[in-house]
Amino acid sequence: MNKYLNLSHWSLVIIAIVSILFAAQAGYTLWKTGKINTFISNPSASEQVPEHLKAQFSKAYNDVEQGKSVTALERLTTVLETNDSSLEAMAYYNRGNIHLRDATALLANDSARIPLIGLAKQDYRTALLLDSTLWDARYNLELALLMLPEEATVNKAYSKRKGSQSVVVKAVGFRVDLP
Repeated sequence: MNKYLNLSHWSLVIIAIVSILFAAQAGYTLWKTGKINTFISNPSASEQVPEHLKAQFSKAYNDVEQGKSVTALERLTTVLETNDSSLEAMAYYNRGNIHLRDATALLANDSARIPLIGLAKQDYRTALLLDSTLWDARYNLELALLMLPEEATVNKAYSKRKGSQSVVVKAVGFRVDLP
């Protein structure tokens, strides 16, 4: 009987130690999550940006508000390395917004508008490929298309020659009975 008490005693000690380790790990994870959430709620309060992608996304939004569009684009580009398709789609959408905002800030006859609007259209299309329910991206893509319409290109190599006609070939099948 003493042997069973000793075995149960040590098994309870092992279970207690494992439970304490799991509780410590959960506490550490909760502390890190709280730190990231605090940063996300007020990114301008601290200068150190956590490596978490949502914190980078929040800091990029804060950079745009402060007029630092180049650093915001760099941060959103780092966010694109995620496996979360909704976060990636929102990063493309916000990159398109930055490009479109920079293009509208330029004069109408400035030649730098054209590539910025092209980049915005590309980012909006990529965001819509990732998440087709982004109606804001559709609307902004339409605005970009109104600012810089796309022309349909005709490929001369595949155009029909003058005087060419369609030829219909009728094949007649037959059956051969073999012995």
